[in-house]
Parts: sequence; C-alpha cells; structure tokens
Amino acid sequence: MRRILFICFLLVSLVTSAKNLIYLDDRGQTRVFADAVVVERSMDFVKLDIIGELIRGIVVSQSLRQEETIMILPSGIIVSLSHETKRATVEFGSEFENSLIIRDSKVLVNAELLAAITDKSFFSEAEALILYSQPVTVKGIQNTQEAIYVTLDRDVLPDFFTIWWTGSGSLALTLKPAKVDPFLSYEGMSVTTGRGFVKISAEKPWSDVEYEIKGMTLIIRGKSGMGRTIQQEASLDFDLNVFESYSGGQKFTMSYLEIDGSKFSFGVELANNEIAGLEKATDTLKRSGAEIMINGGYFDQNHNLPIGLLVRDGKVLGLPTLGRPAIYFTEGGEVYVSRMDVFYTAKFGDRFLQITGVNSPYRGEAVLYTDEYRNSIPDFDDFTYLVIRDGMVTKKGFVSRVEKGSDVLVLSPSSVQKIGNKASVGEFVSFELLNSYGKKVTGAVEGGPMIIHGGEPVTSYERNYYSASLLDVRAPRTLVGVKETGEVVFIVIDGYQQTSYGLTFKEMIEFFKDKGFESLMCLDGGKSSILSVNGEIINSPSSGVPSLPVIITGSRK
Repeated sequence: MRRILFICFLLVSLVTSAKNLIYLDDRGQTRVFADAVVVERSMDFVKLDIIGELIRGIVVSQSLRQEETIMILPSGIIVSLSHETKRATVEFGSEFENSLIIRDSKVLVNAELLAAITDKSFFSEAEALILYSQPVTVKGIQNTQEAIYVTLDRDVLPDFFTIWWTGSGSLALTLKPAKVDPFLSYEGMSVTTGRGFVKISAEKPWSDVEYEIKGMTLIIRGKSGMGRTIQQEASLDFDLNVFESYSGGQKFTMSYLEIDGSKFSFGVELANNEIAGLEKATDTLKRSGAEIMINGGYFDQNHNLPIGLLVRDGKVLGLPTLGRPAIYFTEGGEVYVSRMDVFYTAKFGDRFLQITGVNSPYRGEAVLYTDEYRNSIPDFDDFTYLVIRDGMVTKKGFVSRVEKGSDVLVLSPSSVQKIGNKASVGEFVSFELLNSYGKKVTGAVEGGPMIIHGGEPVTSYERNYYSASLLDVRAPRTLVGVKETGEVVFIVIDGYQQTSYGLTFKEMIEFFKDKGFESLMCLDGGKSSILSVNGEIINSPSSGVPSLPVIITGSRK
C-alpha cells in the first residue's frame, strides 16, 4: 500500500501546470502574459517565444537542427542551451543544469536562469511568476476606521499582495515585489521592509476582510462574517462550523452550532440525576442518549449547587436570582432566550403562597427541597417543615434529608400565617409555575449576561447584574441564542490558550451585533465551556472535559 501511495505521489509531482507571467519593466510598465509559464518539479519555465518581448535587445534563435537554443544578451554575452543535456553554457565557461524543458516541440527556459543572466529578479507565486527590473513602489498608505488604502506607482494586480493575520492578531498585508517610497508617511500602521517585500500591519477589530482594486489603489475593508472556517459539518437539521477570528487584535476559536429547532427537542440533565453534585459532562450526556450537549449555567462551587432558575422536565429545581436572563424550552417546542418574571406558588386549598427558593441552603420565607437535592436541609429555629408526598402533607417536623418520591417545604412563621391552619398533615398541596410569557415551561437554565435582545446589542445597563471580573476578562465563553430566522444556536469560544484568548463582554457585543441574532446570552464560561455533537467534543476545553452539575441537551425528534 505504501508503495502505491509513493507511486501516486511521484506521478502527481511530475504533472506540469501552467500559470501567468507578470513582467515589471524598468519603465514602470506592467505586462501580463497568460499561461506563459510551465511548472515542473517545482521549477518555473518560461516559454521561449515571449522572451524576446520581455527584454529589450535580447536576441533568441535556434540551431538549424533544433539541437540548441542561443540567447545573445544586450551586453553581448552569449548563452547556449543544449536540448539534449538541458544544460546552459554561458560565454566564459559558466554552466547551469536543468536550464530548459521541451513541451510540444517548444522550448521553455528555466526562470531562475533567465533572471540570473539578464540581471532581473523574480517571485514565484501560486498563480503567477513575477519577473521584474524594478519592484512596485508603495506611494501612499491611509488607515481609517472603515478601511485601509494602499496606493502603488502602477496598477494593482491581485498577484502583488497577500492579506493575513499575525500571531498577535494584527491584520497584515504583504506586497512583493515591492519597496517603500522613502518620503512615505503613515499613522497607526507598522511598515516593515525586506528583500523584495513590504509588510504593512495594523490592529483592526475586523473578524474578516474583503478587498477592492481601483487602478493603483488597493482598498481593504472589514467584512461582516464569523471569520475563517477551519472545520465544517452540515446535516439536514444542523450546521456546525469552527471559526478562527479576531477581536481587539487577539485571536479566538469559535465552535458554532446552528440547529433547526423544529427537528430537535431540548432538555436539561443533572449530574448523576441529582442536585448538589458534579459529573463529567460527557458521562451525563452519555446517560441522556442525546446527540447534542452544551454546558449549563453558573454554579456555587462550595456546594456544587446550580445558581438561578432551573427547570427539568417541567419540574422546578431552582428559582431566579438577581433578575438575570435564561434559556427557556416550552411544551410547544419554542425556545426563548430572555428575561421572564417567574412566580412559583404552593396552593393549600383556597390559599396559596409564593415559593421564594428551591433547593437553596439559605434561609427564605418559603423554600422547597425536591428529592433531587442531596445535601442536608438546614435547621432553622421556629420554621415549619412539611414533608409532601403525592400532593399531600404526610409529616410535620424537621427532617435533614429529602426522601425519594417526596418534597420538603420549609416555611417561616410569617409564611405559615399566610395559609393559616393549612400547614397540617393531611392537607393537599399543589405547585404551579407562572411566567410573564404565559407559556408552559418544560426546561430552563439561567445564565447571562445578555448580549443581544430584540435584535439589538444590550446597553451598559446589563453590567449591573454581574461583576467586572466576569465581564472584563478575556475568558472562554458559552453562548446560546435564537436567530432572527428562528434557528437555535449553541456557541463555545475557547480561551485561556495561546491559540484562543477568549472574549470580554464588550468584545462579544461588538462581534455578534450584526450576526442576525434575535437574542443571545452567555451561560457559564471559563473551564466549564464545552460543546459536543454526535459524541465528539467540538471545542478545546481549557482544562479537559469539565465536571458540571447541569448540561443542556438536544435530541432529534
């Protein structure tokens, strides 16, 4: 098998290809000769019949028997090229190997030899060979917020330049063959010159670029896009892309999953099916049997408790904190990323009270503990403890743990007053979750900060809900959103790595403001950020597969 591969490689390497010749003469003129160069064994060979057009005063002829090609240079020096040995002999004894090839009875001369004997220089590019007496000259550079303008001393050709990004994230433009006008002035740019090239670089907030050529001027503009695609996978119900992009001069890698929400059902999964525990995210995913997974919201690392609103299979496992947004899944299959007012009530006959906490270790007016809660229930003096099973109070008095199949409702004295004598064994209790959208919520995970809402970037008011350390540090980020066209999007931006620095809150707003989102918010980031599709981890978690209390899953319907 290896021998077959080697032979195939050898055959491919011997195949010739043609490209253009661009000649920059000493009068400042540019001439383009289509398909004038043949590439063989990584060497360029120029067609003999155009050499006389390239260099003024050169005389090219062949012997009568077509055994030899003679070139008489403008200096009078004679160069003889043997068709048999492919060797060139220059008057006074210098010799060059591999000086020519013959194709279709036509002679082509090695470009390196041609440049050497005619005192020209050359650059070999993928699409063209550039032979020149004088390089192009950069006459002007202008750096504006919208574009970079580079003016040359002759018409710009695409073969003269390449656009790329440096390792530090600066936009770079390399021109060759080129030199800089010694009187050139420029601001906000770095200009470096070398042997036959000019490199121009600047820090720009663009994730992608496009260029336009207007005569002697090259115009480079920022382009609305995600960046350079480095991995891509498409199916009938989702599109997965991994992009390499830049923000603030720093590189980041973004795993971007766009999902047809009508083809998927979304849910919430717990570590070991419990509250207050951790499990490798991939193990939780495997047990769920889902195809898609992204990490959930923030959690208290002292108690491993999810922070904020948490709903799983229609059951409330946590209540909102601090007015932060959440991702919601409804019974009708809708997905929302927004803020909602949420009210959770316990009804005792004709009386009800508002639940102020669920699975929380902190003192509250009315706190419910579900059977997923595995920590100890706190003991508060003067509080009433009700064990509820199958919708009925079965026990009154302190219990330290929640038994399977039951809930424990802990009431302050003032909450007991609201329901009077209903806080008794044998009373029936029902729970109801109300929200400002009027939808039946089957799943929810709180997150934030919000990045896009109603199609518009959020204002600085969003900062009031989070600490500066969360917002202003470049870190891995997990985001969930809904496009204006209805698709659900899961995003992970890698960070804490030289190949990807992550994003700040401000940079996320700037980057995503024109990407067509109706709504977009963060979930937990940092070491928690992970995205998996069809059993494969797509991003590069900064510390390996994270252990998490909650993940969000997607399964094909």
